[in-house]
Amino acid sequence: MATNDMQLVETYGRPRMNYHRSSIEPEVPDELLDLLKRYLKLAPAMAPPVGSEETHLPTLWHPDLHLDNVFVDPGSRQITQIIDWQSAAVMPFFYQCDIPRMVKNPGGVSYNWDIPELPDNYDSLDQCEKEKINSARESEICHKYYLAETKDQNPRHWATLGLESVCVRTEPSRLVVNVWEDRDVFFFRQALYSIAEQWEQLCPDSGSCPVAFSKQEIKAHAVEEEGMGNVAEILRIFRDGWGLPPDGMVDAAAFEGIRDAVAEMRDSFLSNADSEAERELFYKIWPYQHADD
Repeated sequence: MATNDMQLVETYGRPRMNYHRSSIEPEVPDELLDLLKRYLKLAPAMAPPVGSEETHLPTLWHPDLHLDNVFVDPGSRQITQIIDWQSAAVMPFFYQCDIPRMVKNPGGVSYNWDIPELPDNYDSLDQCEKEKINSARESEICHKYYLAETKDQNPRHWATLGLESVCVRTEPSRLVVNVWEDRDVFFFRQALYSIAEQWEQLCPDSGSCPVAFSKQEIKAHAVEEEGMGNVAEILRIFRDGWGLPPDGMVDAAAFEGIRDAVAEMRDSFLSNADSEAERELFYKIWPYQHADD
């Protein structure tokens, strides 16, 4: 994957502006090419140790299980069909194992089996607030029920979900495909930093880490990270409150409400600018850009 992207960037990559990093100096393809070379050196850390639960076996996994993709017979309540397999792939199980979107709580859950309680002032709340609380509570219960059933019925899946540092290990390879085209260089670099920082824990028998990042690189990354701060908070708000992923893809039924909320948040974000130049910068770094903007 990395070598393919190296060829793509060498052939088609051109300097471009990255306003999270600088409004003057462009982001250049050579920086990514250097990161891709380091990625190849860090590859041994990107697979967890082989365990006893077949967590590494090649497995066909549906990557987008939501309620519109699963058909259930209303009488027997049996699943009759699952559609939209076009993005499915046979890959090591640890790499793609996850909680299906249709039962995954957007804000995550604590790993205990306690049913979330209603707040003490629940009875005094208006109906709108009660519905929000009920919806969030139902989402968390569904997520925990899925985990409980997985632990009881599917030990291989349960063992894979519990693999240590699996997200740190797999994040670089999730980002490396089309990393330049998707403008994910910052996140790719961040993922490589995490691997390098934890190298001794991830690869205890492999000696010292084969790559290093200079103080200048770390400082430049920190500047970009600071510029990403407001955007990250916006993404978190819409992820936790609306289940909206960074790419902005939502179910059709929720589109109108989320679109209005995004527009309201964007206006509020732009109004915090202290000058016209800063407003223009805020506009350029807003994460959910319309295709016509």
